[in-house]
Amino acid sequence: MSDKGHLLRVLGIVFGLAAVVGSVVGQGILRAPGVVAQASESPWILIALWVLGGILAAFAALPFAELGAALPSAGGVVAFAGRAFGPKARLATAFTMLLMLISALAGVAIVAGEFLVRLGVGGGRFGPGALATFMLVLFFVVNAPGTRMSGTVQILFSATKGVVLMALAVVLFSQPGVAQAATPIELAPQGWLGFATAMLVIVGAYNGWGDVVVYGEEIEDPGKQIPRAIFGGILGITLLYVAVNLALLHRLAPAEMASSEFAAADAAGTVFGGTGDLVFTLFGLLSISAICSLMMMTISRITYDSAREGILPSYFATVTPRGTPLRAMTLVVLGSAAFLWSGTYLALSSTSTSLSQAIFVLVALCSMRLRITEPGLARPFKVPFFWPLMCLLLLLDAVTLAVFIAQDPYYALLGFGLVAALSGGYWLLARIGRGRYTKDLA
Repeated sequence: MSDKGHLLRVLGIVFGLAAVVGSVVGQGILRAPGVVAQASESPWILIALWVLGGILAAFAALPFAELGAALPSAGGVVAFAGRAFGPKARLATAFTMLLMLISALAGVAIVAGEFLVRLGVGGGRFGPGALATFMLVLFFVVNAPGTRMSGTVQILFSATKGVVLMALAVVLFSQPGVAQAATPIELAPQGWLGFATAMLVIVGAYNGWGDVVVYGEEIEDPGKQIPRAIFGGILGITLLYVAVNLALLHRLAPAEMASSEFAAADAAGTVFGGTGDLVFTLFGLLSISAICSLMMMTISRITYDSAREGILPSYFATVTPRGTPLRAMTLVVLGSAAFLWSGTYLALSSTSTSLSQAIFVLVALCSMRLRITEPGLARPFKVPFFWPLMCLLLLLDAVTLAVFIAQDPYYALLGFGLVAALSGGYWLLARIGRGRYTKDLA
């Protein structure tokens, strides 16, 4: 392994926090408030829903924090599955993560390309696809020099996003508040269904914090810093989301927010006028660029780990002297570009909702399994009241997964079918070829 290089432990808690914030904060906080506002005309109930979303995110993060601290690995969830359930589970999880994330990167890049077109970049000569490819190449170049450079870029991106959103909140609070409703407000105009829909949207706006476990081999003192990054990041995001929603509710009535597709832009429009659209287009480009850069880092680590474990050819299990898994990153960019230009990322992105929720179920099961099979495993962070909390979390995760499957059974089953087909086909080839690229998958 020494001749192939290794990942460098040069990232600190600041990067960990930036990775959590960078993965989570994006367009969701700008669009979600309008959907959430349909659940109630009470500003305080709406704020309570956002606080509840942060609590639920922290609750869901418990097994990630425990396993990320105990088993720091570039594979992240893939490594957890392999340790808890064996090589076949590792194989299926690796294919799930790579299929889901590489296609998602293509989708993120195309959104970035659309923002660039909207800003007039290229003068109309290039479409979103060409500009999306440019963004993939750009962030490959940004991340290629080394881990320190990648970490610094991500810290700057995340800090800028936070500053922009806080500046928006300050500007909105500096303006006159909305007039109080003259008629009695409805606490739950859509009943419990409205609250359930709002919470699904809010949970989606908080998703992404789990990616930090992939940096377990690069963050200093991961036993302490990974849990701190996860929970500290979620706390910071919750405070940021609450501040933004309080500012929006200061400027817009809940009924106005509920009828808006882009509540933050409408609120900003009351202050900036016609330039509000430009402001939020620039913020959208900033957010999506940060996510694109971080996703490239994250997926390249999972790809590198999969090659190191024999799932992918060992050619991709190399690291430059500055800590970059460059060959793995090249494969990620080429794969994402293939999804982008073939258009298959659109169908695959529709499968990601159920697949990503299945990962939450898997991580909860991994933590429970390892508590039984490896009770003596060093766990720098331990989930308190483990069995009652994990049973409750597993139930909530399973119910949410069932809801997602029920909402879109075709794409949910398509996603699981693709993973099963890829894993099964690979396993059969491993048996026939006596594992040329595998260690013990057969």
